[in-house]
Amino acid sequence: MKPIIPVENKDLTDLATNLVAKACGLAARLSPALRGSIGDLVRSMNCYYSNLIENHNTTLIHIDRALKNDFAKEPEQRKLQLEAKADIEAGNDRPGREPGSVLTTEFILAASRVLRPRS
Repeated sequence: MKPIIPVENKDLTDLATNLVAKACGLAARLSPALRGSIGDLVRSMNCYYSNLIENHNTTLIHIDRALKNDFAKEPEQRKLQLEAKADIEAGNDRPGREPGSVLTTEFILAASRVLRPRS
């Protein structure tokens, strides 16, 4: 199966470029605290939708609780929460996170400990 590569479309490229420029302009006008809060919300939303695509039934409430280390007692839901938390923590767009930092041995070992099934 070949990857699907969209046909170049100048109108869509122009729209995307315009959207990125406006988003950057908006971000520049926001306080760092508000920008961080919006980033946290978007990270949770992205995690929720990627889990949905993968048929992992994790709600935004469960994701937010996981980020506060408030995990469900039910093993399957807890596993999904741990996965969501690890997914968000692995994001490279967090302040102070250097690109490529998730490719370190320390990160990979830590992620494997979080995702390892418990006996």
